[in-house]
Amino acid sequence: MDYPAQFEAHADALLAAASRDLDAPVPSCPGWDCRRLVSHVARLLASTVRHLPRGTTDPPELVPRPPAEAGELTAYYRRMVTETLTVLRDVDPGAPAWTFVAGFAPEVAGFWPRRLANEFQVHAWDAAAAFGAPPELVPQLAADGVDEVLTVLLPAARAAGISPPGEGTAHVHLTDLPGEWLVRLNGPAVTVTPEHAKGDAALRGPAGPVLLALWGRLDPAAPGPRGDGLAVHGDAAILAGLRPG
Repeated sequence: MDYPAQFEAHADALLAAASRDLDAPVPSCPGWDCRRLVSHVARLLASTVRHLPRGTTDPPELVPRPPAEAGELTAYYRRMVTETLTVLRDVDPGAPAWTFVAGFAPEVAGFWPRRLANEFQVHAWDAAAAFGAPPELVPQLAADGVDEVLTVLLPAARAAGISPPGEGTAHVHLTDLPGEWLVRLNGPAVTVTPEHAKGDAALRGPAGPVLLALWGRLDPAAPGPRGDGLAVHGDAAILAGLRPG
């Protein structure tokens, strides 16, 4: 998958939506407006541009907050997207790099193209959702995002104590693309195997809605009819423990 291209497409979509009204609230990110959303991801990119070429796993220094004024923030965001694309394409994917999941994925630069593509697809959805019905996620990238959550981000978050509580087993099954995972939650530990097996709970549905559910954007256990294709079986409370933060 061309992660830089996916990142660029979703970065453009995010700004196009958020620029409609930077003061509009973002319901899927409680307490945030579009200005804060754009600032948040722009600062993430500024940090990436600074730390990724260093060739070290040492934690980076904090970068300053982006400007708040609309025109300056938009220009800053665009510049950070351009510089990030340059870095992603120039840095050796196997070079040492800091990540926030040490011990759960190789600490190499190749971690970041995937992370940014998946981060921006969700936040582009957030920005679009602030103004009505957002578009469907790209199924192939969404499926990759589900795998990233379950096999990398969730184990790291669980070990750090920042994911919601939950104990037991959960089966996650995509219905539009190949993809099945059995997740075992046991205290701070997470074990994930790619298999079809019965768990204490099950989450089934298309890749896009499943990813949004894992990130807390959709409630898979919400009552009433729904059009997103999600289905829950067994102990739905366990599914809250699949969120990576």
